[in-house]
Amino acid sequence: MDWTLLKSVSRSFYLSMVWLPPAMRRGIALGYMLARATDSVADTSRADTATRIFVLRQMGRAVAGELAEDEVQELMRLLRGSMAEAQSKEAEAMLLRRFDECLLQLAGLPDTERSLIRRVIATIVEGQLWDLTYFEGGRQVGSDDDTRRYTYLVAGCVGEFWTELGLATMGASFCAPERRNVMVQAGIRYGQGLQLVNILRDLAEDAGRGRFYLCSDALVWQGRAARYLADGLDYSRRLASFRLRFTSMLPALLGLKTLRLIAQRAGNEKVKISRRAVYACMLKALWLSVWRRAF
Repeated sequence: MDWTLLKSVSRSFYLSMVWLPPAMRRGIALGYMLARATDSVADTSRADTATRIFVLRQMGRAVAGELAEDEVQELMRLLRGSMAEAQSKEAEAMLLRRFDECLLQLAGLPDTERSLIRRVIATIVEGQLWDLTYFEGGRQVGSDDDTRRYTYLVAGCVGEFWTELGLATMGASFCAPERRNVMVQAGIRYGQGLQLVNILRDLAEDAGRGRFYLCSDALVWQGRAARYLADGLDYSRRLASFRLRFTSMLPALLGLKTLRLIAQRAGNEKVKISRRAVYACMLKALWLSVWRRAF
């Protein structure tokens, strides 16, 4: 794993990786890199939608091991060429140019880890493709169930993956195995809560692009997001080590802080958490990780 490239793509995620137990670190980092690469293609507004859809599908097939060698080479030609050139950030362009290195690392993982990564990337790509096709020309989701499904596809599945990978690589050192199903469901809600925070924070910006991810009252969704993030804190407290609890708890605390700012500003301006607030959340996560409530 090229940790320098990971750090350049997401400094905050890189910092959280320091706290992960070594058994989980490689699988989580590689899964993130692959998902970030597909996300970069999905968000490449300088490329037409049809091209992005084709490249995303090929990336998903490549991760699944379904492409012949010549098809992988053709995909890399597109990623290193027009897709990389269309990126606004050099780090994301570099990630696309080195996508084949991620595929090689994936092939070298144990079967269980490789299978879990393939499953989560397939789900994420499904969500990205839905986003590109559904909102082509501007549109609003048809129901709350559409919103729930979308948040599962692009984020809830990550909580599921995190739990399954932790249990596969660490067993009882991750969490009590008999609580697998409870933890998986809590992890899904946690991921959905984090994605809802993104949706609520970007309502005005998405509306300007003709994208409406909510069809009912945003205040109702703020309440749901808060409940899902509370589930995330509960999930984090049930993890078996301080490192895991801290790594898992911090995003929930940042998400809850963002929700409070959204409520205060009532959509008048885009919310951005200050560095001071981030440090405060880190300290709170440290405290809560040490003080583990008994279950």
